[in-house]
Amino acid sequence: MILATTVRSVALALSATMPFAALAQENTTETQRAIAAERRSVIVEAVQRVSPSVASVVVSGIQRVRIFNDPFYREFFGFGPVTTRRVEVQSGSAVMISAAGEFLTNEHVGGGADAIALWLPNGESCPARVIGTSPELDVALLQCDPEGMRPAQLGTAEDLLVGEWLVAVGYPVGGRGVTEESRFRPTVTVGVVSALERSFTPSTRRQTRSQLYYPDMIQTDAAINPGNSGGPLANASGEIVGINTFILTDSGGSQGLGFAIPIDRALKAADELRTYGRVRRVDFSGLELYRNISDATAAVIGLEEKHGLMVAEPGIAATADLRRNDVILDVDHKPVHTLADAQLALVPRFVGDRVTLGVWRAGRRIELQMVLTEVRERR
Repeated sequence: MILATTVRSVALALSATMPFAALAQENTTETQRAIAAERRSVIVEAVQRVSPSVASVVVSGIQRVRIFNDPFYREFFGFGPVTTRRVEVQSGSAVMISAAGEFLTNEHVGGGADAIALWLPNGESCPARVIGTSPELDVALLQCDPEGMRPAQLGTAEDLLVGEWLVAVGYPVGGRGVTEESRFRPTVTVGVVSALERSFTPSTRRQTRSQLYYPDMIQTDAAINPGNSGGPLANASGEIVGINTFILTDSGGSQGLGFAIPIDRALKAADELRTYGRVRRVDFSGLELYRNISDATAAVIGLEEKHGLMVAEPGIAATADLRRNDVILDVDHKPVHTLADAQLALVPRFVGDRVTLGVWRAGRRIELQMVLTEVRERR
């Protein structure tokens, strides 16, 4: 009797606790679902959209080396005879922009290479044809037959917001100290839009070619390192908004000062390269500007802003009714203070672009419309 009562009591106790155990299990399941949902953030989804469209750029060329590099041979035979060897370097990244197998990258990634290949995320290598390059804009367009890849979703940099999330995808490791398999897997860094319309002239930027102008660049704190050049910068929707290009650094590594070419300009360059094999040069022949305006001159012409560039010779811009002694105040409503401002506003333009010049003439501001034309090559 005592045993039966005890068994019945235990059974009642167990039945009483079962709903609480089930509730605890249900709560655990809901928590796991919530964590799983949090893990699959918009950043993760953006990366999964972009990564399948990014390839590693491998360039090869001929390197001149000396056979004898031993101190004994150097002492008795000089530096030894010179020979050549073919070397391959994983130099950067590229993003697929069309179903025709076109890839955008930086010109400095593969400029001067004897041959270029793309290493694809599936582990395959694809010989690439150079459709065209623009050293001035630091853009190159490549083409290959990338099995299993798809074009990236292209966005715009026109509506970017400072502070919004960005992801940089590329191949910064370059094969150093990693397995062969992992060399084909792109890496990801995350940051925000740090600033917009950052412009650089040859005298104010580092680690870039000496004659390049980089206007209206996207600044990001997403880590960009050697090997990321030419790879995509994407927004949280997985849309490509820029082409990662260079960094400012004192250490040689990323310090959170990365810069990307806006995708809108890169795609315009790609159109030119696809159509003409080059980016047609805009004709600025004959246009000469004085470097500054003295206070005395500004007072004489009634210029209160005390900034702008006086026209010495209108040159080709005479077709837009620009005249000698006009003062250019702004280009497309962006103020012009120095010659570098004018260069940054005009150099990266394309043939056919329409430019609005804000001009001071006869004591008042007027606007002139100038359609850019191509340089006529001399024969």
